[in-house]
Amino acid sequence: MVRANKKENEEDNCDAEPRWKCPPAKNVTHPLRYYEFTQEEMKALEECDKESFYQRCLPFSTLLATLTYGGVKNGLLRRSPHFGAAPKVTLAALVGHFCGRLSYLPECDSKLRRLPPNSHLGNTMRQYYLENNPPTDPKKSR
Repeated sequence: MVRANKKENEEDNCDAEPRWKCPPAKNVTHPLRYYEFTQEEMKALEECDKESFYQRCLPFSTLLATLTYGGVKNGLLRRSPHFGAAPKVTLAALVGHFCGRLSYLPECDSKLRRLPPNSHLGNTMRQYYLENNPPTDPKKSR
């Protein structure tokens, strides 16, 4: 019992010469960790989620899974000897889902930029957009 307490004390004390060095102390708290979204922000994010699923993910997944199944059925793609067409069709549906989510990002970005001026998320999205897409100078375009 005394031996275990001594060992615990040595491991807790980083000033002692342990077998391993203590990691440097870091501030691991993210600045937005305790940020609470407003009702408008939550509504916009939920709309982005629903619209991206129904307008992009579902059609892309269905199309890619159907084409993959047709390719397996017609012999263009090989069937798995144990699982059949299921692995390829599932992978195609997942790829369609991710492609759908990624293809909807610009619409969601514009929706978040249209949030009211008192919205922290809207201001952040507008600032990021302006930094990456500076307005064109009309004098230079002539």
